[in-house]
Amino acid sequence: MGESRAIFSVLAANNPGVLFRMSGLFYRRGFNIDSVVACKTGNPLFSRLTIVATGDEATFTQLIRQLRKLEDIKKVKVLTVDECSNSEMLLVKVGADGNERIPVLKIVQAYGARVLDIGGSTITIEVTGQTHEIDEFMEQIEQFDILEMARTGINALERGDSTIHDDD
Repeated sequence: MGESRAIFSVLAANNPGVLFRMSGLFYRRGFNIDSVVACKTGNPLFSRLTIVATGDEATFTQLIRQLRKLEDIKKVKVLTVDECSNSEMLLVKVGADGNERIPVLKIVQAYGARVLDIGGSTITIEVTGQTHEIDEFMEQIEQFDILEMARTGINALERGDSTIHDDD
């Protein structure tokens, strides 16, 4: 079986160094992290981490076992794209003066994006959506001069009524 992407939803104690120890585990095992998003939960004692990695089933099984061995990790779930609601965000500043402004604004409108700032010769845009939607937006906006960009990783929650807080 080939490589695929997995989304690890991790509930951890909100202690200093948790993210460092988790990334160290990935590094020591030779696994690459495609993206990571971390934040406090509704309960300030816990943090939620969403980690996207590429590998095969054996890799994912090993990562789950290793993550669960870490002291501060309370729960690990692997979500597939079909099993979760997910989104990411892109901020991009494009050069757009004169005749370029209208075509840029048309792309913004077509993708339901939002203009955050208009400078003398730039437009700063925020786009949220699933990875493929962000990729499609980037394909359209690349015809303009991209001056700066920042892209978050995937943020995901399990679909339906289940939560990471549920007992297995």
